[in-house]
Amino acid sequence: MRNEKGKIITITSSKGGVGKSIFLLNLAGIYQRLGKKILLLDLDFSGGSLAVSLNVLAEKTIYNVMDDFLHNRYTEVLEYVSSYNEAIDVIACPKDPRQITKIEIRYLIPFLERASFIYDVILIDTTHGFSKDNIVIYDNSDTLVYLMTNDLLDLKNSKNFMSIMKDIEMDHLRVILNYSLVPHENYFSNFDIRTMIHWKIDDFLPTDYHIKNITEYLVKGIIPVLDQKTWQKKYQKNETKLFKMAKDLIGEEENYGEENIN
Repeated sequence: MRNEKGKIITITSSKGGVGKSIFLLNLAGIYQRLGKKILLLDLDFSGGSLAVSLNVLAEKTIYNVMDDFLHNRYTEVLEYVSSYNEAIDVIACPKDPRQITKIEIRYLIPFLERASFIYDVILIDTTHGFSKDNIVIYDNSDTLVYLMTNDLLDLKNSKNFMSIMKDIEMDHLRVILNYSLVPHENYFSNFDIRTMIHWKIDDFLPTDYHIKNITEYLVKGIIPVLDQKTWQKKYQKNETKLFKMAKDLIGEEENYGEENIN
């Protein structure tokens, strides 16, 4: 148990297929390289895949946490986690849709509070789009990361998302533009995108982070930034940028923003 609370970072988007879960896994790997202890929490109820992507067999899920809190059976945080390695633990999304319908996010907030005294960083994956569950998680996160791509439909959805963010004064929102998912999708300039969504872009994932065979990593349960060959080939030259981005998201570095476009 730590005296200082860890940081809760939620990753969200307006549509599926923007690389949200891959980004979260790589971010966890970067925090491991920074010597952090990390918990991954899978709240993507439309297709949660974190445990599967890590080849982790989870005996307990988010449902067990909520159900035990509700029925006074809760013991301690570590009773519900499954370990990926010495630094990264995960709590999976339920496989049974009947359990998903019974989850009430508000019962997970006390669990997050307790977990934040065990882990340096808690990374939460969400279902894309707005929902009452997402808003509860947004409100209880230290940093909300919105991942988007250079795609017309995504930009349209992002404009609506940002409009709502302004109305509810979600001032801990950080926007990251992902060019690494589909490198040839470069339809709009960064200036055009900022103008369309009426929000600044805090950071970028450049095209040279693109991995063609990403499915092979997921099948093998490998986080790309933790694979030594991939790290040396894809990420090591941008090590400073990656570490700065990760530290900035937990408040250890000042924002270095758009001047770092690659």
